[in-house]
Amino acid sequence: MMKFAAISMAAVLSTASWAQAPVASVGGSGSVNERLAELERGFSARSQAQIDQQRQLNALQQELSEMRGLLEEQSYRLEQVIERQRSMLAAQQEAASAPRVAPSPAPSSEAETAPESGGSAPETAGDEQAAYDKAVNLVLQDKDYNAAIPAFARFITQYPQSTYVPNAHYWLGQLLFAQKRFDQSKAQFARVVEAYPKSNKRPDSLLKLGLIAREQQDDGQARQYFERVLSEYGSSGAARLAQENLDAMK
Repeated sequence: MMKFAAISMAAVLSTASWAQAPVASVGGSGSVNERLAELERGFSARSQAQIDQQRQLNALQQELSEMRGLLEEQSYRLEQVIERQRSMLAAQQEAASAPRVAPSPAPSSEAETAPESGGSAPETAGDEQAAYDKAVNLVLQDKDYNAAIPAFARFITQYPQSTYVPNAHYWLGQLLFAQKRFDQSKAQFARVVEAYPKSNKRPDSLLKLGLIAREQQDDGQARQYFERVLSEYGSSGAARLAQENLDAMK
């Protein structure tokens, strides 16, 4: 009986001693810390991978936006060339069908034929095209966005009647939007929407106005712009993006 009691006491003491042993001793010294460190390294690696992926996505989106702008620009210029050819052909046909008129007699003095002096020569269509091309190339080729902003602003001031003016307003809006100058950007897109209803930049300008409203935490205004894109330009690429933004706001 005494032997049994001694054995029982020894077992109790052994169990108590094991229960008081530190947790780190189970599974080897420092195993918990090592596992925590490994988890932290894995979390950091995943976080860095997500950051890298986001950077790559942003770069791809910027490149896609520039490529889209280039394609739109080329398409617009082609339309302008075709329209000018049509106008020239119509003018030639009208001239061919017009009755011939006898030429006026030559002026009697050299003073009457001399050009007026003073003043600057009028700017030609070639100057207009060159100025616009220079501004566009600052964006698409040089990627000098800071220089492109005043270049487009000058173009609008110098050639207010140009067919490229709505495009220039749109480019200005894009550049200012990228710099998060939302109020100034909004003014440029609004100008396209209000003053140039037939511009091919109008649906994208409406879309951008919606995006600006979202950036400024005005979801009600953003919805109105996105819904306008869908109702007025339902089959356009801008409509698809507007729908995606509406879905994201639900």
